[in-house]
Amino acid sequence: MLKGLGKLIFVGLGLRGLGGIPVKGVEEARKADKVFAEFYTSPIADLDLEALEKFLGRQVIEVKRFNLEDEGGRTVLDEASKGVVVLFVPGDPMIATTHLDLRLRALKAGIRVEIIHAPSIYSAAASASGLQIYKFGRTVTIPFPSETYMPETPYEVVRENLSRGHHSLILLDYDAEAGRWMTVREGLEYLLRIEEKQRENVVTRDRLAVGLAGLGGEDTQIIGGRVGRLLSVEFRLKPQTIIIPGRLHFMEAEALKVLAQTPEEELEA
Repeated sequence: MLKGLGKLIFVGLGLRGLGGIPVKGVEEARKADKVFAEFYTSPIADLDLEALEKFLGRQVIEVKRFNLEDEGGRTVLDEASKGVVVLFVPGDPMIATTHLDLRLRALKAGIRVEIIHAPSIYSAAASASGLQIYKFGRTVTIPFPSETYMPETPYEVVRENLSRGHHSLILLDYDAEAGRWMTVREGLEYLLRIEEKQRENVVTRDRLAVGLAGLGGEDTQIIGGRVGRLLSVEFRLKPQTIIIPGRLHFMEAEALKVLAQTPEEELEA
């Protein structure tokens, strides 16, 4: 690769649909030499390659997990060594380790890098629920289980966060190849299954939780309450996320009542 001739611009797609893309990102994409996009690191319900191409008025090349991870982003970097390349990624560009790795590879190859940020679930979940972002502990993802694979890490992370009074942001698995999204109900059932084994009173049917669906769009669902009741709630929108609150400030409790329709008697769960 020739050094110093090219530039790689990471542009966040935000959380949902074309409306989440920063204006500057759109401008850069329309004048770039090549435009790439990946849709596998995080789900975006209302966006696909065809819609993005129509919106930009130009060709967009989709890159898969194999291209960025197994091949080290070689296709993107080769093009960025010769000119200006835009890579669209879900949410905020540098949240996924995949994108950080590509950024470092580009810089080491002498390719200039620019990042155009967009909304991320990490800030949006706290903002939408009214919980204070600095009180969140470690984030964890619940994977799709199988007969031979059901890690207990999500339960352990929630336990650790609760012991410190911290809130837990729980991301739910997404299988891009199958177009499959984990739901709030499936995530809670996963944690309850581990509770049956561990019996440490971490995630019981009486534990306070918040289910969030469709964040980033005009129509969202934010519902709080005890796990047992949330299991019967139909979260229709995608993607979906769970928060297990820790100790609540009085303003956070009020926010959950108003913003998440949480019954006052369930706030002490």
